[in-house]
Amino acid sequence: MIRRNVRFLTPLFVSAIVCHVFGQEPTPPDAKPSPEVALRAAVEAIEQAEQQDEGVVLPTAMEEINRRLTTLQGVDPTHPWLSYLYGRAYALAGRTGDAIDHLRKFVETREGRNEWQAHRRLGDLFVAEFPRLAKASYDKALALKAGEPTALMGLSTCAYKTGDVDEALRLAQQAVDSDGRQTVRIVGHLARMFTAKQQWADADRTAVLAMELAEAAVRKRPGVRGPVQTLEAQYDLLADLLHARIKEKVAGAEDFVRLAGFIRKRNDVAARLALHDALRVLELGVKSTAPNTPARLQEQYAVTLAEVGRTE
Repeated sequence: MIRRNVRFLTPLFVSAIVCHVFGQEPTPPDAKPSPEVALRAAVEAIEQAEQQDEGVVLPTAMEEINRRLTTLQGVDPTHPWLSYLYGRAYALAGRTGDAIDHLRKFVETREGRNEWQAHRRLGDLFVAEFPRLAKASYDKALALKAGEPTALMGLSTCAYKTGDVDEALRLAQQAVDSDGRQTVRIVGHLARMFTAKQQWADADRTAVLAMELAEAAVRKRPGVRGPVQTLEAQYDLLADLLHARIKEKVAGAEDFVRLAGFIRKRNDVAARLALHDALRVLELGVKSTAPNTPARLQEQYAVTLAEVGRTE
């Protein structure tokens, strides 16, 4: 739930909270760069964290973000982009209410008023529980950047959550067309909207495309956990589609065969994710015991690196 009683916090206090979430002490800046250099470094740290494995932000990444934001706050405490960056940092830390507070503060400024990504991000934070508030943010993002696929998908999600399935499907189709059928998440959303409308053939074809895109991403980024996690979600999507057909009593014998096959394949993908989880434990062990890491730990770390595809 979004906490309504959170006040706008000072950037320095926000920095302390972010550190507290991960059990870290605030890191003072090492030098006094120019505001432009400090801003660029902070943006880079946040973007790198946002591109990490889905749903996982390492404490070291948050520590780096905190260090960069503290530096920027130190050299220019009234920098107009601070609220935006702290909002994104809070979103990464899972503090939705605080992220909303800072993004709302930012979009009321001259700089934020015309920043479509800030409005889109606000919509993303609202959409799970407050789709009507999210719609207003997505509308602003779309007005600032016509045809933006992520904003269109957000509006589709809002329509679906408020019961307008026809509008949700129409907007999902627009999002996929604008995206060029390239993004797994957007194509997968369209498949779910086809399923909601019981347009089975379209749903199946689109879900298979999403799975193929996810498989291509795994091949393109071997040894990275995020694409594997996305692929697992696409097998879930295909299984949900077939379960829906069975529930509506429109499934044939081939649907049961396919469902069994997808369940097996999904289990294979889950096993690959478990390897990545094991790798994280071993990596932590190697770092914790450096520079005198025992040979047994080094060996298991190397074996698991090879198993996930990081042979180099």
